[in-house]
Amino acid sequence: MHRRYGLLLLLTAAVVLAVTYASVRVFQPSGMPFSVNVVNSHTAVIVPIPGIPLPKALEPGDRVDLAATPQATRIAISRFTQFDPAGRTYEFAIRRGRAIVMVPVTNVDTSTGTGMRWSEWAFFFVVVPFGGIALLAAWRGRDRAAAGLALWAIASVVGIAVSSLPLDGGLGLSVQLGVGVLYLLARVGFYMMVESMVGAALSHRNRTLWRASFLLLLGAGAVAKLGGVLVFVAYGWAEFLRPQYGFILTASYFVPVVLLFANYRHADGAQRLRLRWMLWSSVVFVTAIFLNNTPLLGFLASQITNTLILPIAMAGFLYAVLRHRVMDISVVLDHTLVYGGMTALVVGMLAAVNSLVEHAALGTSASLLLQVIVPLALGIVLSRVRLYLDRIVEQVFFRKKYLAEKALRRFARHCEGYEHIEELLTAATQTLRERLGMPGVAIYLRKGDTYTAACREGGIAYPESVKIDDAAFAAARTGQNEIDLSELHSALGSDGYAFPMTTQSGLQGVLVCANRPGEHYAAEERKLLTQVARQMGAAMFAINAREDRNFIRAVARGVLNPESTRVQALSLETGWVEN
Repeated sequence: MHRRYGLLLLLTAAVVLAVTYASVRVFQPSGMPFSVNVVNSHTAVIVPIPGIPLPKALEPGDRVDLAATPQATRIAISRFTQFDPAGRTYEFAIRRGRAIVMVPVTNVDTSTGTGMRWSEWAFFFVVVPFGGIALLAAWRGRDRAAAGLALWAIASVVGIAVSSLPLDGGLGLSVQLGVGVLYLLARVGFYMMVESMVGAALSHRNRTLWRASFLLLLGAGAVAKLGGVLVFVAYGWAEFLRPQYGFILTASYFVPVVLLFANYRHADGAQRLRLRWMLWSSVVFVTAIFLNNTPLLGFLASQITNTLILPIAMAGFLYAVLRHRVMDISVVLDHTLVYGGMTALVVGMLAAVNSLVEHAALGTSASLLLQVIVPLALGIVLSRVRLYLDRIVEQVFFRKKYLAEKALRRFARHCEGYEHIEELLTAATQTLRERLGMPGVAIYLRKGDTYTAACREGGIAYPESVKIDDAAFAAARTGQNEIDLSELHSALGSDGYAFPMTTQSGLQGVLVCANRPGEHYAAEERKLLTQVARQMGAAMFAINAREDRNFIRAVARGVLNPESTRVQALSLETGWVEN
């Protein structure tokens, strides 16, 4: 356990440092004042970057003799990032007719390039979600799919950060090869995640075929990427650096995407809904990677498109993980977190507006009373703003939960209006399953020395009856508001919660709710279910009381039906109307 947490702390430190560094470095780009397009194994072409002037000795379309270019320059070409050391000068062997001219080129600030600011912000919104996914999967993941997600995200974000280090020469080449290995590990994590998500639908033979296809393409990509760079730096042979060979590097990502699509086609409705966002996010992500490795739109247009659509893919992955729970990640995104963010936002607004008013309106000569009244008035106004923001959060960001809680509160209020217990229980189970998506719900009422299932709905096989001293019912009689079944050894199972239906006269029964797949009920939901269970208990007590009064009136009038007499007598004895 200690080793696991030690490893998690090291990974967390690496991810936080990587995200922080990459997020700052992206706004400080520097590199060659042009891009280099490899056209054959020994020749590249100078391509201008809009907004950045070419050196005077160069013209658009100049051809670079890669074999005659110094090795240090070839290393810089093979890296070709916007994070090369500023002010570093390289020599390019430029062909002028039959002659070769050595032209010195110095790295410049590339932030003035057309569209660079948009690209930088887009890159920022790729790195930060990547880091969030990495930490979420590492700390809260509980299955193999989450482990694959963590490997993919951690390897990617660390690779991005390391690739932005301003290094050149032999050290720069070593770092570049290390980044290549990290990106290969990221592909392994991505495949492991997808295979684990759809693994139940794969036979042993099909799983072996998919793995063999992935490993074959991954190996080809490793040879093309790592081997191609080494051969180019050593001998100036750049065949594997040509754009069309980028497809080999991307191909290993196609295997898990095709696997996801094949499983999606045969999945049931609920599984399709969970996989849909993952599938389309994967398609967008792999498209961005393909454009980065194979610039079909031209170098600049492909890079800009890649950087702009990657944030869309990251948002889709986060939504799939947090909203549709496509893998077993224990995370609670509840009202407290969001409302805390809203409070921080309002406090920040108050501080900013107060500072603005002090400097722009009050000045330094304002009286103490005025300096107190103005912030107080701002606080009162912004408190109303916070209330409006809370309403927006409740009805927009948590709309489904808002509607569910509204329906459950309405049902709790209406419980006392029911005249028959059977109708009350049926309405309760239908409302809970419809509004909270419960896979199973049961209501147990006491009958003699056992608790009997008066109503059961869903796919959970709850027992017909449970002994009176079962751990869950014993806990219910102690006055607890909610019982987590995972903490007990009960005939009701270990996945879900039990909510006592209590009144002043004692325990009327127990409401049992199975957890949704991959998640536990949030604190707000459990609190509301506790309220519903209590209202149901009070309603059943009132219904039984009315039945008892009717029975007593019938006795007093001498009008008795033998069958109803037996039922009512049993009701008085056990507190439950027999079905």
